[in-house]
Amino acid sequence: MSKTPDAVASARRSNMAKALERWNQQANTRTASLSRIRELGPGAGDSPQQLAKWVARENARALLTRAGLERRIGTWDPTFYAPSEAARQAARPVARLVNAPRPGTVVEGFATGFLVSPSLLLTNQHVFPRYVDAVDCAANFLYERQERGINEGTYFNLQPDQFYFADEALDFCLVAISAQGTRGEALSDYGCIRLIEATGKTLRGRPMNIIQHPDGGPRQYATTHNRLLDILDQGFLHYETDTAEGASGSPVFSDNWELIALHHCGIPRTDAAGNILKTDHSLWNPEGDEESTVDWVANEGTRVSSIVGALKALQLSGRPAELLAQLMEQTADPLAALSVNEAVAVTPLRPGLPDRSQNIFHISGPTTINILSHAADSPASITSSLSVAPAEPVSTDPAPAVAALEKTLTFDLDYEARPGYDPDFLGVPVPPPFVEGAQLAQLYRVGDYREHAASARNVPAMRLSHLDDDAPLELPYHRYSLVMNKKYRMPMWAASNADYRPEVRGDARGRRGFGGESWRLDRRVPSRFQLTNSDIYAPAGNFDRGHIVRREDSCWGQPGIDTEYANADTYHWTNCTPQHELFNQETPDGAEYRNRKGIWGYFEGELAEQIEAGGGQAVIFAGPVLGDSCVEQDFGKGPVHYPTRFWKIVIVPKDESRTPELLAYGFLFDQSEVIKEFGLDVQEAALDLAKAFQKQRATLADICQMAGISLAPSIMAADQHKPG
Repeated sequence: MSKTPDAVASARRSNMAKALERWNQQANTRTASLSRIRELGPGAGDSPQQLAKWVARENARALLTRAGLERRIGTWDPTFYAPSEAARQAARPVARLVNAPRPGTVVEGFATGFLVSPSLLLTNQHVFPRYVDAVDCAANFLYERQERGINEGTYFNLQPDQFYFADEALDFCLVAISAQGTRGEALSDYGCIRLIEATGKTLRGRPMNIIQHPDGGPRQYATTHNRLLDILDQGFLHYETDTAEGASGSPVFSDNWELIALHHCGIPRTDAAGNILKTDHSLWNPEGDEESTVDWVANEGTRVSSIVGALKALQLSGRPAELLAQLMEQTADPLAALSVNEAVAVTPLRPGLPDRSQNIFHISGPTTINILSHAADSPASITSSLSVAPAEPVSTDPAPAVAALEKTLTFDLDYEARPGYDPDFLGVPVPPPFVEGAQLAQLYRVGDYREHAASARNVPAMRLSHLDDDAPLELPYHRYSLVMNKKYRMPMWAASNADYRPEVRGDARGRRGFGGESWRLDRRVPSRFQLTNSDIYAPAGNFDRGHIVRREDSCWGQPGIDTEYANADTYHWTNCTPQHELFNQETPDGAEYRNRKGIWGYFEGELAEQIEAGGGQAVIFAGPVLGDSCVEQDFGKGPVHYPTRFWKIVIVPKDESRTPELLAYGFLFDQSEVIKEFGLDVQEAALDLAKAFQKQRATLADICQMAGISLAPSIMAADQHKPG
């Protein structure tokens, strides 16, 4: 996957915006076409030329089927569970794209791709926008759910050094793939899906099928509630088939399981102002809402004929030229190569339709094609030779143009130089929390990092020569540091420096000015110790990706790159915990949340104002309560824990002296009751916020006991909530 996931998200949204623009441009044509389809059935909305091509191919296909030659369209061996035998054949060359498996790491899927020649794999340009983005990636074939569980499948490393080509306009990417799997398997066993250049493979109103790996998970077949809506001259198709994030790069098939397009993005429903809408009709927030909540009105794919046309224009040499030639040899239409001299018997689509006449089309010899005789030059004057049930109507309301695309987050690639938490930030030492006792064994330690760095590639260096292997590893970021809990895959604690003084808040950009939400792994920690989107946040739709170190608290410094780095650093999975949306967000979206506030988000907003009013600087310790109060649940990728309680300690100077007295305030927050009552799959009721912060006060001693941490005596002495 791209080494800059934020760039991938930006590209995906750019494609979405362009697809929406094309969707809007076709509104009138699409409305008229769908009206004819509702009246006469599939094909009635196509041009005479398109329909003639389709009829000719179907006549040839019928004769091939009689002769037992249908497999000339595509030759694949039978494979695992699928809706039909044809689907099984089509699925074998389809793979999920993953980061190359390494010892001690968890393989994560991020897109779909499929073999189009014995040596080349096709996916989207936005999946691998640059050559380097395909390095250390692999194709995982046969990763699918079976009766006894998920089959791991096989892995074949991608080889962009052998062949790499990407077309941004059509959003496709071709990359070479190893002929041998990581355990010695032969790539030739999986066959390939041919890029047949011929048009006329399908008609408006006819079914479409997609084989995909949504959310990087097991293979799925989208074969229902689908049909072709439009064929665009710009090289794209619009269709209804269900897809999800991770379906990028999926093959789109006709109902005959011929490849007709490369799926690349969805088209969202928007309101009159151009705002993207969610399925509950509220506005979609790109900063915090999952793409799965968008109300998708259609999908867009790149036509195979357009891809082949672009490849024909390439001028290559050496090995890349050989690999491309091998692919292009298979783009001829196997149906057109046959001489077909009889027509298929036909019946009218609807009673009372006009009689058929005969026209002669030449496809490697004369072929008789039955067409309808309607008014001259009318697109409805030609219809297919095969009886098809009429399609159901769909919404044809045009959607306004999508809003301007967001900037992407800017991450500092130099992890070794990150300063981390500053214990002298307030003028007197404020040591971070530490852990003792049984929970110490759960922490990610220096020795764990050294083993990880010795066995895995691309692990950022750290300066640890002065530390023993048993010491907990403090991961430094811009403005904060944290320690990870390996068992719970979340931070044990985080310590941050918050500064709201005007002189360090010169960068006036809001959240969107820095870029949309784009979480990333911290490569200093094995991925198996980090809780990510597919583990819990995507399947448990009401869980937000909740910051422990708040973005706004860290977003200070010199205007420009210094502040951008601090802002982006809070979007590491190491700084993330599952928080219910009505707990995490100060003003959550949705009509059901009207006049309600989320306790955690509300507290953080009020806290920032009080810090600013009290001099502007504070030290904040925070974390989830990890232990018996956590809930264990399997969301599809194995059991994970989510916390029900969170703690926060705020330490501020009493005055502006050089060595001020410290004031410490502790708070405990609980989301267990609403989760217990309403579950995780529905919108939850709000907590009673009357005197909420008063209720959440806690002594530092209570927090330490509950959270399994210890604090320096000077901080314990500054507790403003202790009795007496």
